[in-house]
Amino acid sequence: MISRQLSAVFRSRRGLTAFTAILFVLTSFCCLSEIAHAQAYSPSLQPQQGRYFRWSSPAGWRVSESNAGVTLTSPDGRYSAFLASLLRSRGSRTPVDFLRWVLSATGCTNVRVISTKQLPPQRMSYQVWKFIEATLAYTAHGMPVTAVIKSGVANYYGMNDAMVVGYQAANSDFANAQSFMSQIAKSIVLTNAAGANGNDTIIHPKNNPLDNSATIKSWENRQRGVDEAMHNDANARRGAVDLYDPSTGETINAWSQNKNYYWRQPGSNAVVGTDTYNSPGVGYVPLQAPPPQGR
Repeated sequence: MISRQLSAVFRSRRGLTAFTAILFVLTSFCCLSEIAHAQAYSPSLQPQQGRYFRWSSPAGWRVSESNAGVTLTSPDGRYSAFLASLLRSRGSRTPVDFLRWVLSATGCTNVRVISTKQLPPQRMSYQVWKFIEATLAYTAHGMPVTAVIKSGVANYYGMNDAMVVGYQAANSDFANAQSFMSQIAKSIVLTNAAGANGNDTIIHPKNNPLDNSATIKSWENRQRGVDEAMHNDANARRGAVDLYDPSTGETINAWSQNKNYYWRQPGSNAVVGTDTYNSPGVGYVPLQAPPPQGR
């Protein structure tokens, strides 16, 4: 039996804001030549807490964890569940593109897509993620396996975030794996958002496939600063300014006019700028800078 240790790939990239894009290489594999038929395997699961994640797995399973994901592997190497993400890649891609890229990057060969199923789009903060669930067959370091993997991608501003979550099993064990491996994969939960890549960047999986308010909140915290910088840059290029109407609670994006004070015309969204704090007419409402997170 030959075992291979899980490895992690870290890359640094820069765009409008500094970021780190991480690839957590998914699985560790074993080649077994002495086992012709696997016995039925239905283990009890034990909750565990890692540095960044918590999960439930059978006693004795190997764990490989990084701040980008976690892999859980049975002692004989025939079963494996995982979560991994790659953040802030330039360009755009589809969930199928990302899934094929991950399999290639992890050394998998003879990849064959058995079936794919489109999952409903999922809004995460300001991004819309597209997801698929794929059943695949491939060879992982000499061992033929079958896998069920959810792959998701969010494309935005010429960049993309992507993730995979799922499980695999040796071909002869796959039918049995379907009875319990999805439960293990879905048990992987982020618990240390601040420590995950230094900010709230890692997603934890839920059924179909991400519907947890804590996950959405972590994406909002991470993405708000990026979107704010991009919005401010767009305003500067267009000569626009964000203004807040305290009488209605509305935020208006208007031409800056290079003025010191701004007023809203009664009954409309028209904005008039003045150099001094003197209303340009009867009924004009003085506008203010938006409150924090008020845009």
